[in-house]
Amino acid sequence: MNIERIVQELKKGNIVIIPTDTVYGIIADAMNKSAIKKVYDAKKRDYNKPFILYVSNKKMLENYTDELSVLENEIINKYTPGKLTIILNKNDKIIDLISKDTVGIRIPDNSELIEIINKIGNPLITTSANISSHETITNVDMIEKELLDKISYIEDGGEVIAKPSTIVKVESNKIIFLREGDLAEQIKKDYNI
Repeated sequence: MNIERIVQELKKGNIVIIPTDTVYGIIADAMNKSAIKKVYDAKKRDYNKPFILYVSNKKMLENYTDELSVLENEIINKYTPGKLTIILNKNDKIIDLISKDTVGIRIPDNSELIEIINKIGNPLITTSANISSHETITNVDMIEKELLDKISYIEDGGEVIAKPSTIVKVESNKIIFLREGDLAEQIKKDYNI
């Protein structure tokens, strides 16, 4: 990955497409309001639909959320970095444009992506690299022209096909699955769900 170029574009408030550990994704600086608006616009996405945050480690995750419960802590320690998105109560460092009360957060299992997040110094928003409700992108040739026009840089990583992340949240000390994804079976086994 051309890390320097990607970081440069993100710091300018631009949006880029990169291969992630699941599919191709659009990323932008989560602290830059105009960059976030560019992603909504590029995807023709409803402003009420929240984004997921990429963070580089647990410390960064804790910086942007309310205090974690024992079970939330345990899940994060056990399954991240990896294909797990956990819904947590956000604090006021995350603007409402990203999400309202809670936010989905991931620590991706991708050293280059972690390096990019660390060079930016704060979370990135992420979403699949397609126009809302259109097919998920597994290679750059599938990216629609309409979307291409809004993107400053595309990192071609060849074909990327993987199941999406497992999305969970903890409610009343129970793990609730919002999307099964790759890790669901393992979590169910570990917690006898």
